Amino acid sequence: MGDVVAERAGRPGTPSPDRAPEGHGRPEGRRVDLLLGAGIGLRALWGLAMLPLIPLLIGTHPLLLTLLSGSTVAEVALGAQVRIGAVAWPVAVLAGLPVWVLTDWLYWLAGRRWGDRALRLLASRGRGGRGDPAQAERRVEKAERAAYRFGPGGVVLAPFLPVPSPLVYAAAGTAGMRLRVFLALDVLGRLASSVLVVTLGFTLGRRAVDLLDVVREYALVITLVLVAVLLLAHVVRRRRTA
Repeated sequence: MGDVVAERAGRPGTPSPDRAPEGHGRPEGRRVDLLLGAGIGLRALWGLAMLPLIPLLIGTHPLLLTLLSGSTVAEVALGAQVRIGAVAWPVAVLAGLPVWVLTDWLYWLAGRRWGDRALRLLASRGRGGRGDPAQAERRVEKAERAAYRFGPGGVVLAPFLPVPSPLVYAAAGTAGMRLRVFLALDVLGRLASSVLVVTLGFTLGRRAVDLLDVVREYALVITLVLVAVLLLAHVVRRRRTA
């Protein structure tokens, strides 16, 4: 992966040239692109829809919350559940994998089909990226530098890197990584992240459980505040782009 990016970029950190999507101009290719774009959009909406559920479910059903969202906070709660014997360790570690592994490949496919345009599209959707092409370009450069520096290991390290994971996955697709290789590395990276986070919750133990009890007590208030913040951020963003 790193060699391919280096060859395309010419030097580390330099964005590679745009290339046309695979199947561009063909009806079936356009349908695939539309479905892919819809899938990425639905994944983003699903993530937003899960945010209000975190304070509602984390104190009572952390396993369900982890299965639905793959939330790091939910995994910490599961670690605390492991500590008190309420959840088995393998279940806690594996619970968050499906929601990530079943959708991470969409970003790989976007990079595979759309090239650097996928990187710039994903970068512009990030916080602060909309309406700021310079910042979006910096995110693209960070993703390509990570791809060059770590090679295939960048997919494994994606959950730990200071770069949005979708950009790393798209860079892997742009660099020509095969799907089966990407999936294997993605599972390994997500599993390593889950082990680390669940271990953190296990280490906190009773302190985490007590904190979750407080969250559960004020779950409704926290949820309403979170929804209000999301709505306010949306209104502010719309006014800036108007």
